Amino acid sequence: MGARYEQYRWWLLDGDLEVVSGGKIAGATLVAALANLSREIDRLGDRGHQPTNHPYKLIVYKGASVVAVRPATLGIC
Repeated sequence: MGARYEQYRWWLLDGDLEVVSGGKIAGATLVAALANLSREIDRLGDRGHQPTNHPYKLIVYKGASVVAVRPATLGIC
């Protein structure tokens, strides 16, 4: 039987709490999902999102629960 993948939703917010990017990410564990999300954020520049000097905050949800938060930091990556 294969590993069960959990679905998470994520949002990258700017300093005004406007959504810059977001979506769904999956992983067998929260750590695996966050690793997948890190790679997804690294690819934002390939899709035209360029880092700026604005602070960005990352929030990750599973269902209605917040499971990870990265405090506001400068740049997307």
